[in-house]
Amino acid sequence: MPVTVASIVLLVTLVIALALLIWRMPTKVSYTEALIIDAAPEKLYDNTRLQARLMEWSAWPSETGATCSCENRDGEVGARTVFFSKGKRFGHQEVTRLIDGRAVELALFSKGPPQKPRLRFDFVPLSANRTEVRLSFENTLSRPFNVILRVAGVVRWTRKMHLKDLQGLKRYSEPPFLTYVGNPVNPTA
Repeated sequence: MPVTVASIVLLVTLVIALALLIWRMPTKVSYTEALIIDAAPEKLYDNTRLQARLMEWSAWPSETGATCSCENRDGEVGARTVFFSKGKRFGHQEVTRLIDGRAVELALFSKGPPQKPRLRFDFVPLSANRTEVRLSFENTLSRPFNVILRVAGVVRWTRKMHLKDLQGLKRYSEPPFLTYVGNPVNPTA
């Protein structure tokens, strides 16, 4: 098939359009979601900072098929939830900051495209046993992944997973106290 001037012009136009899209598409993703949970802020704080508990209510392990384990001293800065797929480690989330009873900050690390995801849970008391939980997510995507991850739906999917996480925390922290997959919570956890 002979190369025509029209096909060269079309190809150059597409390359320029793609380059402009990559350059103009935002590299930052950020949002905040909130949910009211009938539990004391201290309980929600512990259910989030303690990675062994977080793995029980989080949507990520069951929705992705990953298995998880804890590293370092659970409940403290530096504690990690390590993710495995088919027995191979592919990433982790790490507790990076704790604000006593009020907030938990996590950083996420993976072998995927270069990015810098950060997650923060704020626990705002509304009464002794009622709390607004705010989940704030921020990520910086490297170019050209800023376009690829948006077009592939990963950004939208991640937000849906965070909404599932809030619902999972609610189920875990309110009666009848269930894990994400619907099992009763161990009362000694």
